[in-house]
Amino acid sequence: MKTTLYFTTVLFLLFLSSCSDFKGEKGLNNEASLPEPLMNKVSDLKVINSSINTKKHTTSLLYGNQQAVERIKSNGSVMQNGEKLIWITWNQKPDPNWLGAYIPGKLLSFEIIESKDSTVYKKYSGNGVEVKLNDLDKENRIKKLLTEKMAIIP
Repeated sequence: MKTTLYFTTVLFLLFLSSCSDFKGEKGLNNEASLPEPLMNKVSDLKVINSSINTKKHTTSLLYGNQQAVERIKSNGSVMQNGEKLIWITWNQKPDPNWLGAYIPGKLLSFEIIESKDSTVYKKYSGNGVEVKLNDLDKENRIKKLLTEKMAIIP
């Protein structure tokens, strides 16, 4: 009887010590949050694709408006007037709550492609400063982002 009571008490104490309280901002990943001016740019867009680069330890998301989603679904490679794509990249960091898991860390870059009368490409660093790229780098990034496919969701 003493042995059963002892093991029950130990199991109960282990159970209580394994519980944690995630009230407030303790459970939020504020480091990966977008700055307010950039958050407004993705608020009306849909997630099209996600990407994890294990060699560079980065996580990326591709957002787009409805016109971009329809073009990508139809396998089109030429942007139509009014399309908008945004590619956001974060560093990965270990998840403090799950052993072996990784979550987005510091924001690395924020890229915007818009098609108005012409294709406009802008890249911002993680702190919101616009990065100046030469024309060849811009063209390569535009081509890369236009070849992205829609994520397949079962």
